[in-house]
Amino acid sequence: MKKTLLAVALTPLCMPFALAESADDTMIITANRTNQPLTSALAPVVVVEKEEIEASQAKSFAQVLRRLPGIQVNEGGMGQQTDIFVRGASSKHVLLLINGVRIGSATTGAADFGQIPLTGIERIEFIRGPRATIYGSDAIGGVINVITSYQGKDEVALSGSVGSYEYASIETSISHALTDTFWAKLAAKHDNSDGFSSQKLPQDQDDDGFRNTSVVAELGAHINEQWQASLQGYLQQGKAEYDSSWYQNPYSETDNYNVAGKLSYQGKQLFSELTLAANQDKSENKSATSNNEFKTQRQLANWLVSAPIAPQATLTGGLEWVQDKVATSGSPYAKTERDNKAAYVNVHYQLAPVSFEGSARVDDNQSYGSHTTWQMATGIQVHPQVRLVGSVGTAFKAPSFNDLYYPETAWNKGNPDLKPEESVGYDLAIEWAYEYADLRLGTYESRIDDLIIWPAPTYYTPENVDTASIKGVEFQADFATGEVNHFLSYDYVDARDKATNKYLPRRAMHMVKWNINYRFQGLQLDLDNLYHGDSYDDSANTNKVKGYYLADIAASYYFNNGLILRGRVANIFDKKYEVKQNYNTAERSVYATATYRF
Repeated sequence: MKKTLLAVALTPLCMPFALAESADDTMIITANRTNQPLTSALAPVVVVEKEEIEASQAKSFAQVLRRLPGIQVNEGGMGQQTDIFVRGASSKHVLLLINGVRIGSATTGAADFGQIPLTGIERIEFIRGPRATIYGSDAIGGVINVITSYQGKDEVALSGSVGSYEYASIETSISHALTDTFWAKLAAKHDNSDGFSSQKLPQDQDDDGFRNTSVVAELGAHINEQWQASLQGYLQQGKAEYDSSWYQNPYSETDNYNVAGKLSYQGKQLFSELTLAANQDKSENKSATSNNEFKTQRQLANWLVSAPIAPQATLTGGLEWVQDKVATSGSPYAKTERDNKAAYVNVHYQLAPVSFEGSARVDDNQSYGSHTTWQMATGIQVHPQVRLVGSVGTAFKAPSFNDLYYPETAWNKGNPDLKPEESVGYDLAIEWAYEYADLRLGTYESRIDDLIIWPAPTYYTPENVDTASIKGVEFQADFATGEVNHFLSYDYVDARDKATNKYLPRRAMHMVKWNINYRFQGLQLDLDNLYHGDSYDDSANTNKVKGYYLADIAASYYFNNGLILRGRVANIFDKKYEVKQNYNTAERSVYATATYRF
């Protein structure tokens, strides 16, 4: 979670010779693309460190996200279709980054959160609320930045796991400063499972297994005191079986990668960074009678400059170019590539007790033309331990290639006249920061206009028709009771179709999360509690999905010789529950892991 008490508690266990880092020292990069103290951010940010991921013993990226405030995860099983909702906004309204680089499919218009491995992750930075003025399209509900870059710690580790549903994994990693100039990192993992039947229908009662192989690599150099260069790579290949009423024994195969080169300059008054990246999102849906392939290839260039313009003010700006190319094994899209050029600027001003942030961005896209977004935020330190923060801003979601150019069939086709979805949102919160507790109580409201839907019943062509109205209240507390550390959050989300006043499907109105961590010498315990309220499975609100409570417990023991033994029981009480109707979820599951750090 936000790096306060829990991270301080974990640091002596995981890095016995390092000094514990306090919340005031925590630096983040996602909010404005440049390093800044977490305490200066005007948007709600949660930081999840590598040590917390390891302590939770999560087996998927979705299981890590499920612990975070403001986010709802609907995961049927590892490797299966995974939907996430941030403040009531859907997966396509959440931007996923790997080391600051956009990841995802240009055909579906969203990232596949079920296929993101945990390999080599050093930290996750999660921002709730719009951030389109910094990153462009998709950043309506929030931004998730997965950071795998070398953190200056030398380590060699080997790990193996076994568990329920014939789960097995093996992982190895090495991070090392090769010389005073060069560093390198390599992490690789393979895991597989027989899984369970994803659907409840009698004809589909077969196990839906998965396998996944992933590699993360980095090579970097300190050229001199001001210049630094790095080359980062990420590869994921997987196979997941699933159930379908249309195909016999279907399964999907994914082949995704990202390669990014970064050159940065840090002077006394100026910071500048050039990023060049290329990535691919490829999926093939196969069965005994079909083979459908969809592939996105993306190239990106981003130039960022940041410098102080006054003793209390910093100006950051940049230029970005992104090109998407898509391909399919079926009939070709009417258009298979498009460019997006953007310019953005952000000013951050801080003069105690007031801080202010203003940003704007212009995107020029070949498909839908020019689009401008803006955002303003302010914070007032009304007391040494109390701060009021508020923001207002706009964001948008570009129509995907499927929305615009899907090849015409007997039952559907794309619509090249679609407009981007647009949103405007407001935030207001009060934050308390004490020595042994951090508290935050906030409220927000957003409206998303021109939502793109594919209406039924006889012929599907997408249209800009709907408006969503989302209101919410969120509370989080990070505190300690003796040797026990707690992270507690409550989210109230009222997400409705403005025209019908019906609740948007699969959004729980109430959600409570309580993560508890305890350590004593070499022993560490982690208890994860989740209450997920009722929701509806359909837009007409006729099919209710009953709420549920889940608890997971994990234990780790750190030996002095570098050996770590871990065990985890997920769904302790073996609850029978649904995240969507007629789909199964995991029963009580048990896992064991052994790790050796050289």
